[in-house]
Amino acid sequence: MEASEKFRQFERYIRTLCNIIGFDVMTETWKKSYRTYMSIFLCSQYLILMVYSLIIASDTFELFKSLSFLGFFFQCSLKMYYTIQQAPQYAVNFCCLKEAIYERHSKGTLAQKTTVTRIIDLLVLVTKAISVLYTSSLFIFSLYPAYMYFVVHVKVPIFPLYIPGINIYSAYGYGITNSFHMLIAVYGLFGALTSDIVFIMFVVHFVTYGGLFKIECEQFDQDLSGVLKHCEWRTAVYKTFCRQRMRAIYQYHQSVIFYLESMQECYRNICVVQVASCSLSTVFNLFLALTNERMIDYISNLPWYMLPTEEQKQFKFMLARSQLSAEIMIRSVGPMNMETFTDIMQKMYSAFAMMYSFLVDLG
Repeated sequence: MEASEKFRQFERYIRTLCNIIGFDVMTETWKKSYRTYMSIFLCSQYLILMVYSLIIASDTFELFKSLSFLGFFFQCSLKMYYTIQQAPQYAVNFCCLKEAIYERHSKGTLAQKTTVTRIIDLLVLVTKAISVLYTSSLFIFSLYPAYMYFVVHVKVPIFPLYIPGINIYSAYGYGITNSFHMLIAVYGLFGALTSDIVFIMFVVHFVTYGGLFKIECEQFDQDLSGVLKHCEWRTAVYKTFCRQRMRAIYQYHQSVIFYLESMQECYRNICVVQVASCSLSTVFNLFLALTNERMIDYISNLPWYMLPTEEQKQFKFMLARSQLSAEIMIRSVGPMNMETFTDIMQKMYSAFAMMYSFLVDLG
């Protein structure tokens, strides 16, 4: 199958996802539809229900449960806002990408076709993996309330959100609440899936731009060597050849720079949101660590030396237990703090350097 046909299939898939949530910004004629307003409505409803759940929270635990998805809410809201704001730029980027890579090189050289095909194959593979991962995550996430209801006989909502006037502990109220939560979860899944796939699409095609630019430079080098065999470098023919071919390289380089600048314009604000939400999670974990250290100080300042022997043993147990800090863990990777972040970045850089060395040796 040709690379252009693979890209058309990918385009149909991503445009379908965009249409579902009402943000088909890949076309210049896009306008907000009822699907767009439905996504905005669900996002606003999430905010209203979260505020209501905070008001009726009976204790601190319920309060933090209601705030547990706050970062995801802000990500969704700001992504929708910046997508609407930059909608014309998304359409321009997508059209330029489609024309400059697939239409222009559909009948190119073997090296050009190989470069384009390799990247689109990688994009399709990553898209399939992300789609399966996100869909399975939603499926597993929705299984927990079903398990609690049918096995443990406890009514647990999908999100820690309560609808005003609906009693979650009644069969009717529980069904209404979880149905609305599932609708929000499905729209959130499609939104996150679409946003991530589109971002990956733009990034990996910049690699395609770079590969095609490399081929243009290498081809010019070979052609220039051939021209030198037939004419001197001071002749008019030689100068005309260099001017025409270098002008084509200049124009191609300008298109690459324009694509990168357009992509930065679209995603600089969204990247700030992503980093801010991750930083907020790290700050919450540091808050837990600092609170635990304060508790150790409180325990250490107790008059433990005045306690009876049996109470001193219990005191030592409490002190030892408090020194096992309560931290948010990233599975088996480690605690979610700056030390783990630095360690992960170091390993990512090492893996990138190793892959880069392998590609250089392979080339």
